Amino acid sequence: MVLVLVVAVLAVAVAVAAGGDRLAGLRVRAVRLLVVAAVLQLVSGTVASGSVAVRVLTLILSTLLVALFLWGNWQVAGVPLIAAGLLLNGVVVVLNFAMPVSVQAAERAGLHSADLRLGDDPFHERAGSHTLLPDLGDSIPVALPMQPQVVSPGDVLIAAGVALLFVTGGARRRPGPLPLQPQNRAERPMVLERESTTRGSYS
Repeated sequence: MVLVLVVAVLAVAVAVAAGGDRLAGLRVRAVRLLVVAAVLQLVSGTVASGSVAVRVLTLILSTLLVALFLWGNWQVAGVPLIAAGLLLNGVVVVLNFAMPVSVQAAERAGLHSADLRLGDDPFHERAGSHTLLPDLGDSIPVALPMQPQVVSPGDVLIAAGVALLFVTGGARRRPGPLPLQPQNRAERPMVLERESTTRGSYS
């Protein structure tokens, strides 16, 4: 998720350079859900990193919390992109029971296969001939200066959504204008009467 953090920092910098008014008006709902999800991942990764059952359980709970957050903020700019990215990542993980990682892409980014430590991470595996939808896995090299990464298309969508969220200040999509209608039933006969009178005047 280093790519997401880098993009978020750049987006905040752009928003501040543009005046910072949009960041000041940033309003999203149920941020506590994201905080709880992050705490669950941090605790499980630190305290129970060797327990696959605990890691899977916390991953499911965190996914549900993030899904609730996205549902509550669906009208916020950038959130649909984030949801699409998470969906792509979820599909490839469910199909392969782990996130497949392209070692060739990692090497193009400047990482060695030993740096990936795939044997120590139950949620990542080396992509191979057995991998389903390998292009949706970590297959995009990102040669960051200090922290080279290999990311998935879903990660790219998530980063784009986070950038849009900060740059636009979480602007909500507004529904289109509704057609004008009489305010109540009592006004409808009056409208019909005016129309009939207007038509009769031309005869």
